[in-house]
Amino acid sequence: MKYLGIARTEHDHVLMPDGFEDIANGRMFEVIELGGDFLLMPSPLDRQRLDQVNALARQSIEEHRKSLEGLAD
Repeated sequence: MKYLGIARTEHDHVLMPDGFEDIANGRMFEVIELGGDFLLMPSPLDRQRLDQVNALARQSIEEHRKSLEGLAD
């Protein structure tokens, strides 16, 4: 994984960080909202891949929730 920087909004447009241009190389991305977070997925969207991302995100959230509950005990 590579950290590319922070996207920002300006005049109702989302502007990507400068480092994003090197990786994007003119490709299009689809934006997916997942629990208040936004993911950029290469277009066209692969539904099987999206289902896998969704399952992994749910698993990660559940594991994180369990670890926080363990700390609270």
